[in-house]
Amino acid sequence: MTERQKLTISKLDAAKRQLETVIRLYFVYGDPVAIHTLTSAAYNVVRDINKKRGGSPLIAKDGFLDYIKEGHEKEVRDLINGAENFFKHADRDHDSTIDFNPEQSEFLILEACGTYWKLTGEFPPLFRVYQSWFIAHHQVLFNFPEEQKRLIALSASAVTTVSREQFFTQALPALMKPYA
Repeated sequence: MTERQKLTISKLDAAKRQLETVIRLYFVYGDPVAIHTLTSAAYNVVRDINKKRGGSPLIAKDGFLDYIKEGHEKEVRDLINGAENFFKHADRDHDSTIDFNPEQSEFLILEACGTYWKLTGEFPPLFRVYQSWFIAHHQVLFNFPEEQKRLIALSASAVTTVSREQFFTQALPALMKPYA
């Protein structure tokens, strides 16, 4: 029997590994529960580190609270964290079920990748593949300058007409080049 190697992992390295695994799972239509659970874990790590370093609140779990009527913050936070907590715990609701929309993981992945980039200055190729896919499929959500909108719209047709798997297989080699 061989001796097991121990890994020394930082919190940010753990988040990066989780996000890269999530992105791979996402593009091969992996299990939505596993995707959401890993996404939530990575999101919470980068969110906590960002907060400790004095960064701006993340939109999905903190920034939106500015727009919630006073006194309803806990109710809304419980809705946002509902699936995450359901998939991790069974202490109070061991025989419950949940109606889960897997799309709720998508923005969390995007925001976690962007926050990781802000914290480390590193934007790995898998993060770039996911960002490209997400922006192409959700162009209307973004307030880009007109020239950038035009360029995104031009390239989006090539992205939105192929499956996730096809896009991933085609885009990853091109995006393996260092981010400038």
